[in-house]
Amino acid sequence: MNKIIFSLALFLTAAEASALRVVSLMPSYTEIVFELGAGAELAGVSSYCNWPVEAEKLEKVGDYYRPDMEKIYALKPDLVLAGKWENSPVAENLRQLGFKVVVIPAEKKVEDIYKTVRIIAENLGKKKEGEKLVKRMKKELAAFKGKKVRKKIFLEADAGLWTVGKGSFMNDVIKKAGGENVFSGTDRDYFRVSWEAVLEKNPDVIITLSSSPEDLAKMPLADKIAAIKEGRVFRFEKEDRDAFARPSPRIIPIIGKLEKIVNSK
Repeated sequence: MNKIIFSLALFLTAAEASALRVVSLMPSYTEIVFELGAGAELAGVSSYCNWPVEAEKLEKVGDYYRPDMEKIYALKPDLVLAGKWENSPVAENLRQLGFKVVVIPAEKKVEDIYKTVRIIAENLGKKKEGEKLVKRMKKELAAFKGKKVRKKIFLEADAGLWTVGKGSFMNDVIKKAGGENVFSGTDRDYFRVSWEAVLEKNPDVIITLSSSPEDLAKMPLADKIAAIKEGRVFRFEKEDRDAFARPSPRIIPIIGKLEKIVNSK
């Protein structure tokens, strides 16, 4: 009996020692942590982390650009997952507080998500699970390598005509779905454009993550745009909207939905 109790005590001690307290400052990182089966190790997440539903119940540590340092300090995480933001002091400030911070580069292509998965998996001690997830994503993505119809697409990524250039993974999402981002020639990630610029590009399809098709149809000279004239304005809402805007495993089904839109008559 004593041996059993001793063995159980060793097991529990080892389990406690291996468990991490993790703070994730990006919704995509939070989703990946859950995909790796490590959701229970999340002590805090950003205010935007809402998927899966379990993430909504976790302690919120503020905006990922301006996290609540006091709240993070109180959570005493073993690991903080942060994005690599130009001129952002967040990572350095957290390191000065004594925390281990893993800074992950922004994803510029869908395949870059594999790198993010591997970085997170390695730091969580989940390398095997990470490779399994990458393998699954590659297999799912391979289904979208058939003949493509290169329709011109304007993506309104956020309210006020914010869109993406070739520096954003969403540009690659459009490409893999068979479309051509009308602003793919711009060497930036996210930026705002004028309505006149959209008129000039005359997209075949408009994908919006914000404005309604009705609102866009009310814009000046909107009937001159092929997408609006032909009723090819599509709004991604709720879970699909978030999935489109996040470089996480959920982007693969989004490519499938976008491909159907691009290839529809």
